[in-house]
Amino acid sequence: MNLKINWPSWKTACFVLIALWFWPSLAPHDPWKPDESYILGLVYEYTLRDNWLVPMLSGEPFMEKPPLFFWTAAAFSRYVFPWLPVHTAARLAAAFYIALTFIFAALAAGQFAARKRVKDPSQAAWFTAILLAGTLGLAGNGHHILTDSALFASFAIALYAFSIFPKQPLVSGLLMGTAWGMAFLTKGLLGPGCLGLAALLLPLFDRIYRQKAYLLTLSIALLVALPWWLIWPWRLWLASPELFHTWFWVNNFGRFLGENNLGPEYRHGFYLKILPWHAFPLILYLPVLFFRQRLDAFKNAAPAALLCLLTYTILSLAKTSMELYAVPAVVAFAVWMGAQASCVPAAFERRFGLVALCLLAISALVLWWAWAALYFGLPLQARLLHFLPGFAEQPNWLGVLSALALTIFVWNLAWRVPQRAKHEGAVRWLAVLVMSYGLVFSLLLPALNYSKSYKPMMLDLATQLDKTQCLASFGLGEHERGNFHYYTTMRVERFEIGRGKECPQLLIQGSIMSANIGDYTLLKKTTRTAGRYEEFSVWRKS
Repeated sequence: MNLKINWPSWKTACFVLIALWFWPSLAPHDPWKPDESYILGLVYEYTLRDNWLVPMLSGEPFMEKPPLFFWTAAAFSRYVFPWLPVHTAARLAAAFYIALTFIFAALAAGQFAARKRVKDPSQAAWFTAILLAGTLGLAGNGHHILTDSALFASFAIALYAFSIFPKQPLVSGLLMGTAWGMAFLTKGLLGPGCLGLAALLLPLFDRIYRQKAYLLTLSIALLVALPWWLIWPWRLWLASPELFHTWFWVNNFGRFLGENNLGPEYRHGFYLKILPWHAFPLILYLPVLFFRQRLDAFKNAAPAALLCLLTYTILSLAKTSMELYAVPAVVAFAVWMGAQASCVPAAFERRFGLVALCLLAISALVLWWAWAALYFGLPLQARLLHFLPGFAEQPNWLGVLSALALTIFVWNLAWRVPQRAKHEGAVRWLAVLVMSYGLVFSLLLPALNYSKSYKPMMLDLATQLDKTQCLASFGLGEHERGNFHYYTTMRVERFEIGRGKECPQLLIQGSIMSANIGDYTLLKKTTRTAGRYEEFSVWRKS
């Protein structure tokens, strides 16, 4: 039976694919290790109190990041979706910022394309949206509870502000200042540093910005950004100069300069090494456009090109490296490539589309085969269960039916729509990611949740504890502390910082017990089901 779907236009197909891109973001599952666990702990603390000044993790100040995302997620939980679990509301907050990223990146590319007087600037907008949604760096991070999602949105808003400058300098300044402020209150100094430096250097590369009106725009942006930059830090300084120092110096300059052993270890040339896959498929379009346009490939969207290259350069100078940090550069990269949609050769798109269609079929077959093997004893089952010891859940048939519908729907869309679309390669590649992530988060969601959730273990440990008594901890990481508080409502007092010595209960992560902790009797020892090396034990003072 051939199920035919008549699509009005390829733009409709793009919209549907982008909407389906959010499927994994809305999939019901527990907070997952590593990042979702501690971020949720911070959000959960905000939902419990009315003083939203200091980020807290299990009752302890946590000054790694400013609080914009935590405020947003807590507001979603308390005021917008109070009937939802906190982690679901937080996931919707992250999806909200990702949606803003798509919208403003697409609008920016459309404005840049309009400067070249192309026949249909909206084509560049849609092309940018599907390119960005299909980029591996964003797709791999965009479905989780991450504070960085607000930073991605701030870069997209800044690019839109650059794009509308010649026509609307006042609005451009308002949006630019908002973007600088959002970036600052999301991750600290690095985001506004990249955006501000790009704004200052832009007149050197694009004559459109060499006029007095641009100085007015920058002045307005500075005035708009000042409240974002000053109010929260000033209030924090008044409340605790020590916490201000920890956030401003230790977690901004210290991380960048590598002076405090915080953050992932620096690896030489890291961002250049990950570029081929992290910025895929954008990296395919770069040589094609440069071959056709030479330096015009840079000039046609100079703000996006400059911001992309500048962000990669600044990140490479930092003494910490992580692929998540490069996603804002990918946002600018997508706008840079997408603004030149009219210059992409049709032959390139056809070849890319053919490869993507083959990958679409392969990904569907592999994921359906993995599901059948996991639940129905095919030869691959033993190898899969090696990573899921003790997994014995039954298939989620609602998820299976939704996965089947998704498979048929996306295959029809990928097969039929590009026949009338110029950018069939980008459309079909996005279909590959939509189907792959959609099947993983429907067919394999129970197994994924089993392997990445702390919930069963935390609730099991809580059965040995008295919630009316204080609980000390030793060796408990920030991810585990956040999850433990969320699931058990119990805060821990850490021995490592000189607290909890009078507590009659003790929770230890790991197998080593410090000699100066005191005399305790073991009540229970367990490991996380899919984490053989994550050992936890509960003790009571003798």
